[in-house]
Amino acid sequence: MAEQGHEGGIAGHLHYWTLKIDESNPFMQIHLDTMLVTLVVAGGMFAFALWLKGKLVAGAPTGAQNFMESVVGFVDDTVKDNFPVNNPLIAPLAFTIFTFIALVNTIDVLPAFLLGHVAGLFGVEHFRPVPTNDLNLPAAMAVSVFILVLYYEFKLKPVHFCKELLFEPFTNLVPGFLKPVVMPINLILKLVEEFAKPLSLSFRLFGNMFAGEVIFLLIAFLLLSGGPVSMAAGFVVGLGWSMFHLFIGLLQAFIFMILTVVYLSIAHQPVEH
Repeated sequence: MAEQGHEGGIAGHLHYWTLKIDESNPFMQIHLDTMLVTLVVAGGMFAFALWLKGKLVAGAPTGAQNFMESVVGFVDDTVKDNFPVNNPLIAPLAFTIFTFIALVNTIDVLPAFLLGHVAGLFGVEHFRPVPTNDLNLPAAMAVSVFILVLYYEFKLKPVHFCKELLFEPFTNLVPGFLKPVVMPINLILKLVEEFAKPLSLSFRLFGNMFAGEVIFLLIAFLLLSGGPVSMAAGFVVGLGWSMFHLFIGLLQAFIFMILTVVYLSIAHQPVEH
């Protein structure tokens, strides 16, 4: 059963449903499973928002409205605690990031091979249902945040930001004749600091979710390839890991959100004289 259902082992399950535009160029490929699930989740969020908009009532909310007001209140309080000024974009951005990542991460608690088998019924050989297991999505989200940070840096304090790139931290500590020598070092250090932001955002989310998926697959093979004892042990371990991984998925959504708010907060901080 295990051999028939999971040919190629765990490594075989880690392939994407890929559209190859250029066979010789690995960068000219589209992971269709990542694109599809991302669009479905984003579309579902939009549809749910439209549905909830028509159900809003004044006074004491109940059901979905009560739950969403709790989430919105939590995100809004988090932004207020970590953001120094009033920017109407930040709280909605933080809410969107948190809910989207939480939703796609939650898909990982489904049985490891379930959606792959469903996709196989439609002729899809490989299908990975969790978009955050694909580095492309966390990297795209992190780069989007990074571009937004740079936008506010240049918009709110362009002169100060350029001075940081060229003159801090070392240039102000050396004699004037050494400043042209030290400026390239300052620039390199500042660029490393800035590029570390999207790298840390993307690899943290991707690494945690990818590792969780691999452990799920190991548990699934334990459950399906042994006898009754192995199946019972695999079920218990899998159930426990599902609960733990659900917590990890929510935690990663919160970390991505809070780091986004912190990075944008740094970009909004006033220049000290």
